Amino acid sequence: MDTTLTRFVHALRCADLPVSPAETLDALSILARIGIGDRVLLHDALALALAKTPEDKARFSACFDRFFQQHAFSEPAKATLLRDVDPGFAMARLEGLADPALLGLIEQILRDRRTALAWQLEALVPALDLGRMQTLRDKRNLVDRLLERLGAPALDALLRSPELDDAQALVAALRYVRQYLREQVQAWADAQYALRVDATGRRALLDAALAANLDQLPPGYHADAARVVRKLAERLKQQHRRRRRRAERGTLDIRRSLRDNVAYDGTLFRLRWRERRVERATVFVACDLSGSVSRIARFLLTFLYELADALPDMRTFGFSGRLGEVTELFRRQPPERAVEEAILEWGRGSTDYGRALLDLRELIRTDLDQRSTLIILGDARSNYYDPHVDVLRDLAQRVRQVFWLNPESRDRWGEGDSLMKRYAPYCQRIDTCARLRDIERFADRLLTVSR
Repeated sequence: MDTTLTRFVHALRCADLPVSPAETLDALSILARIGIGDRVLLHDALALALAKTPEDKARFSACFDRFFQQHAFSEPAKATLLRDVDPGFAMARLEGLADPALLGLIEQILRDRRTALAWQLEALVPALDLGRMQTLRDKRNLVDRLLERLGAPALDALLRSPELDDAQALVAALRYVRQYLREQVQAWADAQYALRVDATGRRALLDAALAANLDQLPPGYHADAARVVRKLAERLKQQHRRRRRRAERGTLDIRRSLRDNVAYDGTLFRLRWRERRVERATVFVACDLSGSVSRIARFLLTFLYELADALPDMRTFGFSGRLGEVTELFRRQPPERAVEEAILEWGRGSTDYGRALLDLRELIRTDLDQRSTLIILGDARSNYYDPHVDVLRDLAQRVRQVFWLNPESRDRWGEGDSLMKRYAPYCQRIDTCARLRDIERFADRLLTVSR
């Protein structure tokens, strides 16, 4: 059971549950006390030791159910395909045509002894080193090795035997036995791959989706993607804190250091640094919440508000036609829910960037200074309305820097109703922002320049 629990903890970590070595030792102690006879008791006791938050407990339960079940030969063989073959007659007819191990396997399938079949497959596992399975190719190789050890090649040779030409019903049954064996071994390998490599069953698909454009991410993956965004934001905050501590401590103050170490005969036990006054910058974020950009705006806003303690002075605005402030929405509730409400309230109507810029200037003009940063997310497609370029020029003169994040590739910035090239001269930087790594890169840069 120690080995089994170690494998289970590995599966939990693959499911994004942060199980520490100390918690693993606690689980081993619990297991020694309660045993494995009561499945419900085992689940509840291990959940207390290994899962903390309600979200963790939900993932723990899903992983527990997938791990502690019979993955091999869980589906019964179809009786309709075997009803014309008597197992006793089949074994007598095949005797001498195949080795005893293969005959035993065939008999167990014909008699639907699935538990014995599962034990037979599990007995092969220790020699296969499942811990090395990392890719889909590894999984295919595992299936091939299992089928070889269970006797699939010998079964293929048996089906080609001329001595069975007069036993059509038996040959049909053996063909189904071969198909059933392959299906069940494949199902077992899929389950093991999920537990060891992709315990949630969604990671590979999510990684592929996040590597592509965010506006193509299916709605069913938004919650998973938001969890990834939170993890990335937390990592950025930790990196930023280290950089900020180094930057804010200033240079070594020789005079204060010497004075404070007089008692130690001049030995520098205590170092003093010239403190640096750091003024926080206000960040203004205006997001196009229309249908073409709303999915990317969802993740950008979630990312920025997860960085709220590193960017404490941030005001957020949403627009499609008219523009309005949504800062209070994010202060009152989680980012995911606030984004949905902001999109519902300000994401309707025909996109008009000129009108949005006018509204933005009216709302923030008196609050702008040379420490402010203005961030605009949008594709700059304004349905041929007046772009009011002069308004963006006025805002750019009042702030320290203007960043524009555009989900479209640069080769499309001059096509159709795109105003990007007309707005570009008044932006310090314009970045393509279509993937999660683009948002992460921008957030890292923003933390650096906003110190």
